[in-house]
Amino acid sequence: MGCELLDGLRVIDLTDDKGSLGGKILADLGADVIRVEPLTGGPTRNVAPFLDGSPGPCTSLFFLAYDAGKRSVTANLDSPDGRALLLDLIAKSDFVLESFPAGYLNSIDLGYETLAQRNPALIQVSISPFGEDGPGRGYRAADIVTWAAGGAMFLMGEPGRPPLEMSIPQARLHSGSEAAVAALIALQARRASGIGQRIVVDMQACVVWTLMNEQAMPIMHGDYLRREGAYLGSKVLRRKLVFKCRDGFVVMMIAGGTTGAGSTTRMVQWMEERGFAADWMKSTNWLGWTPAMFMALNQRDLDENADMEDRLQRFFLTMDKREIFSEGVRRRILLAPVATVSDIAHDEQLDSRRFFVDVPAPANGRSLRMPGAFAKFSRTPIGAPRPAPRIGEHNDEVYCGLLGLSAEKVESLRAQGIV
Repeated sequence: MGCELLDGLRVIDLTDDKGSLGGKILADLGADVIRVEPLTGGPTRNVAPFLDGSPGPCTSLFFLAYDAGKRSVTANLDSPDGRALLLDLIAKSDFVLESFPAGYLNSIDLGYETLAQRNPALIQVSISPFGEDGPGRGYRAADIVTWAAGGAMFLMGEPGRPPLEMSIPQARLHSGSEAAVAALIALQARRASGIGQRIVVDMQACVVWTLMNEQAMPIMHGDYLRREGAYLGSKVLRRKLVFKCRDGFVVMMIAGGTTGAGSTTRMVQWMEERGFAADWMKSTNWLGWTPAMFMALNQRDLDENADMEDRLQRFFLTMDKREIFSEGVRRRILLAPVATVSDIAHDEQLDSRRFFVDVPAPANGRSLRMPGAFAKFSRTPIGAPRPAPRIGEHNDEVYCGLLGLSAEKVESLRAQGIV
């Protein structure tokens, strides 16, 4: 059973990888999301990696994940008849999500003004690497470009070494999720006025919005954050955050003040029980270890911090992640294991809330384990998504059922290379 939150609303999805997640979110919430693809399939079908390492129209893991729950129709937008079909679909829809280069839809007479004439209530969300104003208006960009231009890449990596990209491209996921949120906000406005609108989501700006803490640093502390790898840095001190243990890594920050003093005190007690705590650690007033103090440390403070990090590292190497986390929870210490993908796949907490779901793969029908609902709704639960569609799988269902075309007409359009 699907979710009922957006039941009765229809979305036309014209996005590539920059917006696929937006349509997926709306589909999860119960909207009828129709992906309109070229006759050979949309671009998300070509995004690596592939199921069993074999490229194909239904084996891209990106496509299988972010186009699950959608319907697929084909339409040749280079032909007038193909564009007419799209206009007919849009006349019966509530949203259009698109990520074409700026000006492309206008060039084929499918710009927002044309669409709004057919459907004044239409909400169109356009996703662009750099928005549609200013010198970057016409730029095209891979995910790494907008990730770098948004400032996030500057903070990724080790000090003294070049910046790094996230291992899984992130800017396109931020833009897709913000497109879905923007569409729902505009839906609220439409319910009051009855009129739709056009929204432009700027991928670079989406990344900048992830840096709110970094943007405040110069104002609040007179400094800015740098690439610190496994550390948290200031002008004076780099505090280690990631420590090795027997079977991986754990995160633990030596913290003070009202937030962290109790946790650090309990960690010192644990270390003392196993012979790893120094005398100075047991007598320290951890309430005094505040952010303001870290901006003006003396040499003794620096030496003590280095000594504690060394002792913590040797302490954690005596245990594995499960033992550290279990005991840390029991003692109410601010620490956590660094989970691998395998750890997440077998996580007891995620299993207990039935987070992962089995979804059939259209290529061979076998089930793939995928993330399920992002939130639990008590009255309108989000169900498991339908499998991602085959190319044009729903042509007859949509063109005959929704638009009322005859089977003969659809077959004629197919023979002409229009669908």
